[in-house]
Amino acid sequence: AMDEVIIVRGCCEGGSRARTSSSSAARGRSARVCVAQGLSRDVEAVVTFTRNAAFALGVAAVMTSASPAMAKDGKNGVYWVSPQDGAQVEEEFTAKFGVKGYELAPASEGLQEGTGHHHIVIDGTFVEKGQAIPFDDTHLHYGKAQKEGIIKLSPGPHTLTLQFANAKHESFGQKFSKTISVCVGAEPCAPAKK
Repeated sequence: AMDEVIIVRGCCEGGSRARTSSSSAARGRSARVCVAQGLSRDVEAVVTFTRNAAFALGVAAVMTSASPAMAKDGKNGVYWVSPQDGAQVEEEFTAKFGVKGYELAPASEGLQEGTGHHHIVIDGTFVEKGQAIPFDDTHLHYGKAQKEGIIKLSPGPHTLTLQFANAKHESFGQKFSKTISVCVGAEPCAPAKK
């Protein structure tokens, strides 16, 4: 039979990685690996894998984990899927957006390295790094890690600034913002001020 490895999440002190050996590990049969990844200490998910499967899982996790250093082209930031800059849109439309180099995570999961969620600033600019994004009619929060949202605007020119922030709604600054202009309604618009 293949050797077994038990992976326990949420058991390490201070969120660090640690390896512990069980009595059977000393005999070469199984090992206990503690891989806390920002989970609370009382959360445990115990899964038994073959040693080879656990190794493959660990390698895959390292290779696919999104962190600031993992963006393929080295350009971390946010982007608009739709609407495009300068688009003519109806008064109510769906906006779609994404992030490079970081992962989306709900604000309710708390602060986690390399994660955050989107905000849209209507007719305003980026929020300075470290500043909390206000909760008002011109700052839309997507704290459930949404990748899209319905926006309703009055007719005329508007700017939309996509802003990424952490679980405390603290902005990641200009590098994680992208501003576009839209023209709302059927009539042509003069360019909106960016």
